[in-house]
Amino acid sequence: MLKELLPTGAAATVPSSENVLKTLPVAIYTTDAQGRITFFNDAAVAFAGRQPAIGEMWCVMWRLFRPDGTPLPHDQCPTAIALRERRPVHDMEVIAERPDGKRVPFMPHPTPLFDENGELIGVINTLVDLTDPKHVQAQLEQAQALAAQQSESAAQDAEMADNLGRFKRDFELLVGSVTDYAIFMLDTTGYITSWNSGAERIKGYRAEDIIGRHFSVFYTPEDLAADIPRLALTTALHGGRFETEGWRVRKDGTRFWAIVVIDPVWDNGQLIGFAEVTRDATTRRNAELALFESERRFRGIVNNALDAFAQIDEAGRVTEWNPQAHELFGWSREQALGKPLTALCFPSNDTFASEWLVSAWQKKLTRQTHQLTAMNRSGRRFTAELSASVLTLASGPLMNIFMRDLTQKIQMETQLRQSQKMEALGQLTGGIAHDFNNILQAISSSLEVVEIIGQREGFIAGDKHIQNALSSVRRAAGLTHRLLAFARRQALDPQAVDVGGLIAGMSELLRHSIGEHIALELALPDALWTAHCDTNQLENAILNLAINARDAMPKGGRLRIEAANISGSDPNAFNVMDPDSSYIKIVVADSGTGMPPDVKERAFDPFYTTKPVGQGTGLGLSMVYGFARQSGGHCVIESELGEGTRIILLLPRYVGPVQSHVELVATADRPAASGEHILLVEDQDVIRDAVTEVLGKLGYEVTQASDGLEGLSIAMAGQTFDLIITDIGLPGVNGRSLADTVRSQQPYVPVLLVTGYDPSVVHSSPSLPAGMALLSKPFNVDALNEQVRRLLEWRHAQREARNS
Repeated sequence: MLKELLPTGAAATVPSSENVLKTLPVAIYTTDAQGRITFFNDAAVAFAGRQPAIGEMWCVMWRLFRPDGTPLPHDQCPTAIALRERRPVHDMEVIAERPDGKRVPFMPHPTPLFDENGELIGVINTLVDLTDPKHVQAQLEQAQALAAQQSESAAQDAEMADNLGRFKRDFELLVGSVTDYAIFMLDTTGYITSWNSGAERIKGYRAEDIIGRHFSVFYTPEDLAADIPRLALTTALHGGRFETEGWRVRKDGTRFWAIVVIDPVWDNGQLIGFAEVTRDATTRRNAELALFESERRFRGIVNNALDAFAQIDEAGRVTEWNPQAHELFGWSREQALGKPLTALCFPSNDTFASEWLVSAWQKKLTRQTHQLTAMNRSGRRFTAELSASVLTLASGPLMNIFMRDLTQKIQMETQLRQSQKMEALGQLTGGIAHDFNNILQAISSSLEVVEIIGQREGFIAGDKHIQNALSSVRRAAGLTHRLLAFARRQALDPQAVDVGGLIAGMSELLRHSIGEHIALELALPDALWTAHCDTNQLENAILNLAINARDAMPKGGRLRIEAANISGSDPNAFNVMDPDSSYIKIVVADSGTGMPPDVKERAFDPFYTTKPVGQGTGLGLSMVYGFARQSGGHCVIESELGEGTRIILLLPRYVGPVQSHVELVATADRPAASGEHILLVEDQDVIRDAVTEVLGKLGYEVTQASDGLEGLSIAMAGQTFDLIITDIGLPGVNGRSLADTVRSQQPYVPVLLVTGYDPSVVHSSPSLPAGMALLSKPFNVDALNEQVRRLLEWRHAQREARNS
């Protein structure tokens, strides 16, 4: 367009406006009033990525998009708006797609051009690339070269002078129309000699206010103190150019972030001044700072996330990788970036991960969770939970993926299900065993009363059958005791137990039990803590485990029993114990056949056995498990088929002094009953009557109570009893509460607690104090008589101690 304004002769003598515009480093093109391209410079070709044609519509140079990635219709583009509304368009960011597919954000600044009559003749547009903040150098030295190219002939014709003047006016019109760049000239000492409309808009000074003043007025006090204005001109003079970014000051005192280029201007080798081009980059800098802060916050969140995090592009390549991903998969961030996620995190022969990622891309869900088999750098496979979200960005979509190792969660869920199953089985078997014990007690007591009567009356014909019946009762009682042990409802007598000494003392018994074909090894440290558990039950548990190990090694092998101190916070405590408590760990390990997974899963179930019919009850391991849990510990099986089995017992450490008890005389030296008065509290009529008769035959006086409240009323009514025998599981006031209440007033009254089990008392009861004992149903006359005599002797010893 501007080229048409100059005749051919003038173009040969003076620099054309086209050449001036072509040398500018900023992309510039012009159109006519219809939007057809009339001019473009080299920077515009480089920016567009193609060579447009003169006369081509500007809108076909590239595809345009909004910052959010949506297409921008051509009638809404900045150039179209400038032509249609005949006004400059500013601060409208656009994204251009080049022919190679690369998208470039830029800021266009179209300004309408009018002729002398005010008619629209086209538009000039400057394009600022926001991805590469290289700044534009106004080529004002071309105006100086103009004078050097003037004809030395004083007789230059008037037509050439007219053309030159016309060119100068066109050039001044062009420079004056650029409102997005401050373009001005300085003399050799830095005083301003020219000023364009862009400088007025950016810096706030009108030409008449600023021409003749020193350009240092635009600098901050900090830069003035550092003598930056002088250094800028010195650098431009000796280096050929000065480029910088920094704060500059407007007329009103506000600051803006400026991109500045200063070039020296020469005339026939003589410095005549400097040309400065300044662009306000505050918006861009704020956007960059906001992006930096946003990225820093994003990285802070990602790097401190509990889960592994990866970000991938559409090709599946990693673009982000946090420290947790490094820890989980073994690949550092530097090693992971640019690599396919599937190659870093999943088995090579597993197609499920690739298929799931493709599905996630297609559905573009904001959150999609799935479980897959993952694999780390060392080859360990584990179940992982992946949560993916697809982000749609102008530069292309990305997928954020959080990954979590579910190994521990699956183990805990398995342990919880096992615990819930064992608890349910325990409640069922415990309830059956309790009721069965009461029935057995009634049968046993009745049979023993018949036996006593038969012996007194000389009726011995049925004695054999009575003994057979009592033997059957004892066998049934052994079964219910095992069921109660599994159900954690057996009556325990927890004491301070020297575990090392107990196991060492059992060594001969264990060797005889396992046979000579199996080697026994003991690893018992001297500094082993004292355990808090029932001594007899611990012996039974170890013997049961040794016999099971023997059966797993029919051709011989090795049985190793070891013990160690362990804290509840130790990983070897299986994450199920109190982290603030201490335990004794007992391991019974064999080199036998081991267990397949299905057998190991059911090994603690009552009545489950892999032995032939008649060779096992299936209650051995269940009893051990119940004993450990009721004692406040835990029991775990570690076993692989063909690799042997390890049974691990955790028992709580005993804390406190060892209790001392009054020594009792030997049973053989005890005197017979002499009419001592006993209070019997039992809610089962048959058992109460049978025990009353047995005690009466043994020479005791008995007062009955049918429940806890009645028993408590009788005991507190003022009558003195030498002994109280009470069932624990009573309706209303239970037997333990009755005993504690009575002994708070009468501390030297002994109490014998009887139980088939009471879940609210036995399961959590501490060690019994002196003068109290526990008797499990079903019991026989001898066991009852033994406990009664021991407690009465304790009462007698206490009385003598007080009187002495």
